[in-house]
Amino acid sequence: MNASQSTPSDAELTGDFRDGPLVGLGYRTSTHEGVTDEAGRFFYQAGETVTFFIGSLVIGTAVAATHLTLASLHDSDAAKDPDPTLPGTVNRARFVQSLGQEADLHSGVTIDKTIRDMVSLHAADISFEHDTESFATSDAVRAVFSELGLRFRGSAEARNHLRRALAGIKLLRDVKIPTRDGSYLLADVFRPLEAGSYPVLMRLGIYGKAFETGSVFTDADHAASEEREAAWFEKGTDGIPSYFRYSENAVSANASTWVPRGYVVVRVDGRGVGNTPGTLNPFSKQEALDYYDAIQWAAEQSWSNGNVGLYGGSYNGTIQWNVAAMQPPALKAIAPLSSDSDAYRDLAYPGGIFLKNYRRWWWEGMVGKARGRNADAVDLIDELAGHPWDEDYYTGEGILSADFAGIDIPVLTAVSQTLMIHSRAGFEAFSQLSSPFKQLLILDAAYSSYMYEDCQPELEAFFDRFLKGEEPALEPSPVRMIIRTGDGGFEWRDAATWPVPGTEYRKLYFDTGSGHGHGHGHGHGTISPHLPEHKGTAEYSADVRAAAPELPMAVFESAPLDEDLELAGHFRATLWIASTSTDADFFVALRVMDGQREVTYQTRDPESAAPLTWGCLKASHRVLDPERSTAERPWHTHRREDALPLLPDEVVKVEVEMMAATGRIPAGHHLRVEISPAEGRGATPGWERDYDDSYHHKAVNRVFTGRLLPSSITLPVVPRQTP
Repeated sequence: MNASQSTPSDAELTGDFRDGPLVGLGYRTSTHEGVTDEAGRFFYQAGETVTFFIGSLVIGTAVAATHLTLASLHDSDAAKDPDPTLPGTVNRARFVQSLGQEADLHSGVTIDKTIRDMVSLHAADISFEHDTESFATSDAVRAVFSELGLRFRGSAEARNHLRRALAGIKLLRDVKIPTRDGSYLLADVFRPLEAGSYPVLMRLGIYGKAFETGSVFTDADHAASEEREAAWFEKGTDGIPSYFRYSENAVSANASTWVPRGYVVVRVDGRGVGNTPGTLNPFSKQEALDYYDAIQWAAEQSWSNGNVGLYGGSYNGTIQWNVAAMQPPALKAIAPLSSDSDAYRDLAYPGGIFLKNYRRWWWEGMVGKARGRNADAVDLIDELAGHPWDEDYYTGEGILSADFAGIDIPVLTAVSQTLMIHSRAGFEAFSQLSSPFKQLLILDAAYSSYMYEDCQPELEAFFDRFLKGEEPALEPSPVRMIIRTGDGGFEWRDAATWPVPGTEYRKLYFDTGSGHGHGHGHGHGTISPHLPEHKGTAEYSADVRAAAPELPMAVFESAPLDEDLELAGHFRATLWIASTSTDADFFVALRVMDGQREVTYQTRDPESAAPLTWGCLKASHRVLDPERSTAERPWHTHRREDALPLLPDEVVKVEVEMMAATGRIPAGHHLRVEISPAEGRGATPGWERDYDDSYHHKAVNRVFTGRLLPSSITLPVVPRQTP
């Protein structure tokens, strides 16, 4: 009986290949013989073994089952667990997959008479049990694919396809998504193999769709991406930079995690990225409109249940705010993790000081290697440099800032405390959103590990609830934060709101006694809870280049603490300053010392020299918005019309916003505040901010202290949580 042409009887069972369909593949059991039908099915009876072949070449034997993969096949009928890395398995997979026409094998493999005849011609000289290199270079194998005019797939590519099949994942590459203006975007779609409709997790981005990051333009690019993917799953992630260690693709949803949970993962290349046509224009309104169109397209696909969620960090989190404010109907929930929201204050000019070298590195290094060949792009770095004030450019004329008032769907957001970027948006969102559900996660600067490991339960509960309609067993805490305990330690703490209930904003004063504190380019003083009676001055050079390699600064240190401090919230420095120049940059860092040893507060970056928290401000940008400034956070207008250049030696007050942070400081440790004209220890070499020598050259800065000029730092002290 030819099973491929029959309807199975009650005693017959149906099987297929999950890494297929494999159509036209010969098979034989003790009761059935034929070729797999147009759906890739074979027929068998319970308990049988089945042998598969192409022409006269035996591909392998397995215990018949409803679903097999090429990893199920061996050279005997002995049952073995599928292992996609075994040489025989890899050789079978490469051989059979290479008979397919499409790069992603979305239609599977169809074996016709031409293929069967060619394979049979060389079958006697083909053995799958050789090592992979010998197999791939054998004359017989090379002849088959050369004469058929087909590409012989790489080993890593074959293993990756097998691994996805074993995990129940189907990958469709470069799927076209139409846009409202007649153009299109390209997306990779990872969906469950089982037919059905599923919620969608999407990200639109500019880092490319290659594994980890980048775009695929050449065969070499493709092979390198496949090798990275195989190594990530097979060899582990030790030695991989932290930014890529946890995510399959540039801080977005991992298909290997979410598809087996019943989600479709869609990764979209924005305009001008990879092979998507158009002009690369990050953070723009056009990008948000494209995102809207992609969301609506996904909701209409046969594999979608109509509910779309957005998930991603960094850039892939930031632009979620922009599209969510446009309210695409299919968008049901967003998770912008470690994102930015204020295009001026977060993305470009924190404290009014341009993130010049970081943005250039990001644009040329991260975005540049994903940018399409010969694709047009806005000159983003020059555009940012040409807009040094907060103006219409940052609210849609050039790039977008978040419009929290327009977002009315559930939001799970996170911040990366004290990082150079991503340290503000989550707090602003949590305080401003009127969403029916909002949750805030406060992570460490090393946010990727927390995003993919520690916070996975929150993310699963969030998307299961709002994309699948599954209510959680327990209502989550609105705020969940890492309390850093020093030297890499941390504990989790929940809170009902942010700022934490019971927060006491404790002001500590700087004191230089009755005179100047200076020496070796440093001014020195103390920190005290008591307002000093007498005026004092800490003086230091503002000329960083002349003082190099030492960074000049004013340093204030407290006595050893007589109590434990639990800190969680926003910090600020209030400085009475003067300069011999017309402007000045003030960087304020708070460090914790145990005697002469600094206690570091990064949790998963043991090499970090970053402070507990930090902040910066260009003095000419010191004007505050009285409506948006609060007890915990100053809000500077950064408008050109509010600019206040310094008069040489004029004493003025500046309020420096310092990044919200957490830290438990034990009694006996002491605080150290550093005030400097450029960023100090903990900055990343090559990512330096703009340094304008015109007002630093030969300049001297002063910080004043005393009852009439009470320079201070304000700490957010919270009640210690009892077990």
